[in-house]
Amino acid sequence: MSFGGFEALKNINLEVHEGELVVLLGANGAGKSTIFNTISGLIKSTSGDIHFNGNNIRGSAPDRIVKAGVVQCAEGKKLFSEMSVQENLMMGGFVHRRNKAQLKHYKEETYDLFPILNSKKDDAAASLSGGQQQMLAIGRALMAKPKLIMLDEPSV
Repeated sequence: MSFGGFEALKNINLEVHEGELVVLLGANGAGKSTIFNTISGLIKSTSGDIHFNGNNIRGSAPDRIVKAGVVQCAEGKKLFSEMSVQENLMMGGFVHRRNKAQLKHYKEETYDLFPILNSKKDDAAASLSGGQQQMLAIGRALMAKPKLIMLDEPSV
C-alpha cells in the first residue's frame, strides 16, 4: 500500500478463522487503520490479494464487501450525527433494505444488545454520550449481519 512515494504497508499476511478474535496492536501511525480501510475497500490496494470466504475481494466496491459479510466499525464512530439513533441503525442495515421484516428483526436484536439505544431511538446521534455513541456505532455495524467485523479503536 503506497501513498505517493511513501510505502505505508508492505508484505502484510493476515489470516483470521471463523470464531477467532484477532487483535492488531501497534503504535499510532503503524498502519492498523490503513489495513482495515484497505480490507473494507475504502483504500485501494496497490498489490496483492484480499481473500474472504475463498473469494478475492481486492478491488471490490465497499458496498460489495459489506454484502460479502465484511464490516468495519471505524475509529471515531463516524455516525450520522444529525440523524436519529434508529436512522443510524437503518443505515447500517442498508444492504438488507429489501427485506423489511428481517431488518426489523436485526434492529430489535440490536436494541436487545444495547437497551439504552431503544430508549433513545428518536434522539439525534450527536446528543448521545460518548459511550452511547460507541454502542450505536457497533450496533450500526452489526445491522449488516457481518461474518467479519473489524473494530478500529473500539475503546475510544
